[in-house]
Amino acid sequence: MNADFDPAALKGFLASRFGDASMSLGRIGGGQSNPTYFVDYGAHRMVLRKKPAGPILRGAHAVDREFRVLEALAPTNVPVPGPVLYHDGAELLGTPFYLMERLDGRIFHDCSLPGLSPAQRRGIYFGMAEAMAKLHAVRPDEVGLGDYGRPGNYFERQIGRWTRQLRESPSDRIPALEAVADWLPQH
Repeated sequence: MNADFDPAALKGFLASRFGDASMSLGRIGGGQSNPTYFVDYGAHRMVLRKKPAGPILRGAHAVDREFRVLEALAPTNVPVPGPVLYHDGAELLGTPFYLMERLDGRIFHDCSLPGLSPAQRRGIYFGMAEAMAKLHAVRPDEVGLGDYGRPGNYFERQIGRWTRQLRESPSDRIPALEAVADWLPQH
């Protein structure tokens, strides 16, 4: 298992919350996201998400904001995993982290859903639309998110953030992506 922290520190922390139990830990790979792990601790099946270690792009990897949204949406009819806990210190795992319940499901890497029947695809697409409709029906003020984010100029701020993150990222430059970054602010 390739964790960027000491699993014994996590086990000790979980023991203080849930009592002593066996633990298994598995890293979920891929992407530039926050490091994510499956954590089984006794009867608890959870997912751990944490900020990555080392320097990060400003505004990226806001696990505190992710957890806040999960907590706010949990009592609604929006299908989200239940939040378990948030730890804002770096002394345990090197960076802040949170735990949420682990749900069973499927991961589709191709949005055209090859290999599924038309009826199965229809069910999945309608399920996604229903989840989005439930999310859009939530009134932020009523779930404690009235102050979440800044009002006004959302698209300009997002495009500016994405462009800044693209240019600050240590990855190789992609001319087509650079062209899109130059085009977006004017359209």
